[in-house]
Amino acid sequence: MKAISLPQLRLEAKRQLLNYRRNQSRLYRSTAIRAEGGTMLAWVRAIDSARMYLRAQSPAKERYMCRLFGLETPLPRSQPMRARLVLLSAEMSVSESTLYKWREDIFEIVLYAAMEAGVIGLFGIRETCESMPKREERREPHETDAD
Repeated sequence: MKAISLPQLRLEAKRQLLNYRRNQSRLYRSTAIRAEGGTMLAWVRAIDSARMYLRAQSPAKERYMCRLFGLETPLPRSQPMRARLVLLSAEMSVSESTLYKWREDIFEIVLYAAMEAGVIGLFGIRETCESMPKREERREPHETDAD
């Protein structure tokens, strides 16, 4: 069984969030990349649906998501994630611990959206179920069949 752990899923969500702008520009650049980038397009759509959900539920979290992961503007390459988080804490007047909690919430929502979009399957369960041979149902003889 090909199982994926929760930390691995969170790392994949983080990687896709940080690559969102690059993937989005690649998708609209050429039709060849668009044809090959089915998974890339699905991740972009999952992140977009997570943004719409957060915008409706908590606009501050959606704004934080855009700023922390650079969804709308490029991130400074020399600035680590921790430094961005500290700056955002001061700008948004929110404690660092709250921003860490929001970041975890964002990862969860993106993962839920990716699962809903069919990009990932939780713990490889979908792949395991598809690869298992289907059992044939056995038919028990009935008394009416003997007559």
